[in-house]
Amino acid sequence: MPAIIVHDQGTIARLQAGEGELLFTVLRDHGYQVYSPCGGKGTCGKCLVHVRGYGDVTSCRFRIETAVEVILPLWKEARILTDQHALTRETNLQPGKAAKLSGQPYGLAIDLGTTTLVFYLVDLVTGTLVETRSMLNPQAVYGHDVISRIQYATVAGGLEQLHRTIIGAINSQSDIFLQHHHLTASDLVRTVVAGNNTMLHLLLGEDPSSMGQAPYTPRFTAMQVKRSQELGLYGHEHAEITLLPSVSAFVGSDIVAGLGSINFSDQGNYLFTDLGTNGELALVTPECIWCCATAAGPVFEGACISCGIGGVEGAIAVFSESGLGVIGDEKPLGICGSGLVDVIAYLLDKGIIDPTGLMEKNFEIVKGEDSAMGRPIYISPEDVRQVQLAKSAIATGIRLLLKQAGLTFEDVGAFFLAGGFGNYLNADNAMKIGLLPRQLKSKVVSLGNTSGTGALLAVKSISFLDVLNSVIKKSRRIELSEDPDFALEFAMNMNF
Repeated sequence: MPAIIVHDQGTIARLQAGEGELLFTVLRDHGYQVYSPCGGKGTCGKCLVHVRGYGDVTSCRFRIETAVEVILPLWKEARILTDQHALTRETNLQPGKAAKLSGQPYGLAIDLGTTTLVFYLVDLVTGTLVETRSMLNPQAVYGHDVISRIQYATVAGGLEQLHRTIIGAINSQSDIFLQHHHLTASDLVRTVVAGNNTMLHLLLGEDPSSMGQAPYTPRFTAMQVKRSQELGLYGHEHAEITLLPSVSAFVGSDIVAGLGSINFSDQGNYLFTDLGTNGELALVTPECIWCCATAAGPVFEGACISCGIGGVEGAIAVFSESGLGVIGDEKPLGICGSGLVDVIAYLLDKGIIDPTGLMEKNFEIVKGEDSAMGRPIYISPEDVRQVQLAKSAIATGIRLLLKQAGLTFEDVGAFFLAGGFGNYLNADNAMKIGLLPRQLKSKVVSLGNTSGTGALLAVKSISFLDVLNSVIKKSRRIELSEDPDFALEFAMNMNF
C-alpha cells in the first residue's frame, strides 16, 4: 500500500492508501479538512493540495499510484481560497470550437509574471482545474524588472534570447503536465495568457523598447491570437494561443483579467491592487475604472533584497516573535515579500528601526546552519530603504487615485489584494509599515492570484472575453508622475 506523508500546519503524519485511491478520499477519511464546495465530485476544482514533484493538484482527481508527500494549505491560504471562490465570477463552460480538436481536450491558463510563472491545466470536458504548477521566471537572469528586460531586449540578440527563454519555460511545464496525465501535445487545444505588457511582448518576440521611454507606447494592447506552431509552443497544430488585452504599457492583462474575475460590481466602489513587480492599482466605480502603475520595483517579489526570493517553496512567508512560516514546509532559502513586511513591522515594534527607516546593522532572521543554503538569512539597512521606496510608491498611488476620482477612504467598499504576495501578506503589519492605509483595515480581502483566475475563466469560457472588453472600455489610465501632488505625497509616505 502506498504511503502518504502529510504536512499540515507544522505537523507531519504518515498514512497508508490503497493503490488507485483518490487523494481527497484518503485525506477526508483521516479527518483532514480539504476545501471542496462540490463535495469531492470533481466539478469545482477547488480541493487543491500541494504534492511534491507534481505541484498543486485537484485532490479529488489525483489517484495514488506510488508514495507521495502532501502539503496542505496554511490556514491563510485556505481562507483566501474560500474568499476567492465566493467572489469569483460564475461562467458557463464554453471553450469554443477548440474543444472539438481532441477526444480529451485540455486547456492551459498561464499567469505570465515578471518574477513567477503559474500554469493551470484545465479539463475542457468538465471545466475542472486539474493541476497547478509554478516556477521562477528564467528571464530573471537578464533583469529582475520589466525596465531592465526592456533594456536587455535592445542589445544585439537580446530580444530573441528573452523570447526563446520564455517559450522554453512554457514548453517545459507543458511537457510535465502531458507526462503526468498521460496526454499528447495534440490534447492541448486552447491556451490563454495573462501578464504585464512587457512579458506579453517578449512572449511574441515583439520589440518592447517603446515602453522603456516616454510616452511609453506599447506595440499592442488589444487581445492577440496566435497558433501554437507560430510561437513554437506545444499543443495541437490548430490550437489557439490567446493573449488577453491590456489597458496600457504598465497596466497589463494581468490586471484586466483580475478585475474581470471579481464578482463585486453591484456593491459600489472598491480598490484593487496587485503588489507584484509593477505595483498596479485600480479604483473601480460604477462609471469608471481609474488605474495606474506605481514605480514600486520588484522589492515585494524578493528582488533587490539581500536574501530575497520569490514566493516559492523555501521562502519565508510569515515571521513573528514566536517563529516563522516557510512555503512548502521546507528549510528556508530566503525571504519573500510577505515575510519581509512581517520582519520590518517586527523591527519597528522593537525599536530596531526608527520611524525614518534608520537601522544600524543587519538583522539576522535565520542562522546559517538552519538555512537550506548554509548561509544566514538577514535584512540589511539597504533592504529597509528599498522597502521604504516601494511602500511609499504604493501608498502614494492609492491616495492619488482616490483624489482623481473625487473619493475618500470612507467611499471604498472593499480593498482587494491580488497576486501571490497577497496570499500571505499580513494586512495589520502592512498597515503598520505604511504600505496599506489604516483607514481600510476592516475592508481588506485577499484573493490570491486573480490574474490566474481570470486566465482560467477565459480558457473555460469564450464569453468571458466580453467581460474583459467591458473592463477595457471603462478603464482610464492615470499617470501619477504628472500629478502636482506626487512629489510631496511620495516624500510624506517615506517614513514608517
